[in-house]
Amino acid sequence: MESRLVGRTALVTGAGSGIGAACAQRLAAEGAKVAVVDINGKDAERVASHIRDAGGEAMSLVADVTQCDQVQAAVDETVRAYGRLDILHANAGITPCLVPVGDCPEESWRRVLDVNLTGVFLCVKAALPIMRKQKKGVLLATASVAGLTSSPAGIEYNVSKTGVIMLMRHVAHVYGPDGIRSIAICPGWVDTPFLKPLWDAFGSPGRSILRSSSPLGRFATPEDVAASVAFLASDEASFISGTAFTIDGGTTAGAPLARGALVRGYMAMRSGIRRLQGKPPAKLAP
Repeated sequence: MESRLVGRTALVTGAGSGIGAACAQRLAAEGAKVAVVDINGKDAERVASHIRDAGGEAMSLVADVTQCDQVQAAVDETVRAYGRLDILHANAGITPCLVPVGDCPEESWRRVLDVNLTGVFLCVKAALPIMRKQKKGVLLATASVAGLTSSPAGIEYNVSKTGVIMLMRHVAHVYGPDGIRSIAICPGWVDTPFLKPLWDAFGSPGRSILRSSSPLGRFATPEDVAASVAFLASDEASFISGTAFTIDGGTTAGAPLARGALVRGYMAMRSGIRRLQGKPPAKLAP
């Protein structure tokens, strides 16, 4: 493993599992001191303990990213413990209710935007003063290819991730002169516990359709995303900023996500959910 991040400090939110856990561990493996932040303290400590057992340096912190005081406290504690903050990866997020906008409950709309978009805003806002004072820093936020195009269901998720992309572009534009880079990370389908309810609802045929949406013929792993995050956080990516960095196996290189086989995949998922609810399967017009 390379040691591109020795002497640097990173804070990763949503780091108790999935993409966040893989990123925290990869950053630590490359030499960074890592604050593992999650709303679930046991999950955060499990990941931090794994890092320490592997010879890295990490601490666990509990924070709800929708709460400004908790986010600020996590950033402050990281700086108190490690002396600086070089890398922020705002990764915490939640899944949508998976229906079109006309059926989307207001509660789901507000909750998804609160966690996925406002949570990133609060993290960035808390980290900016420190990085501006240092005259250097890297701000990374987990967006999604869902923020680059529309899809038949989960509109609140699409909107939240599009907002993250624009927020990170704004930060790159305004704070680049302070030595701060800002990048929206846009994974495609990643096989993590985050998506287990979707996989349960899809069934085997729907899962196969979604897998085939990538020309590489597979889902991403959390480690695929973590490898890109470590690169983007390093000086090897020193001229990359203000972009939506896709990690999707070529999914967005071809037809828009909302067409063709993927539409049928979404419909298979909706039908699976409806079956679980005891309702008739969703129908796809010919």
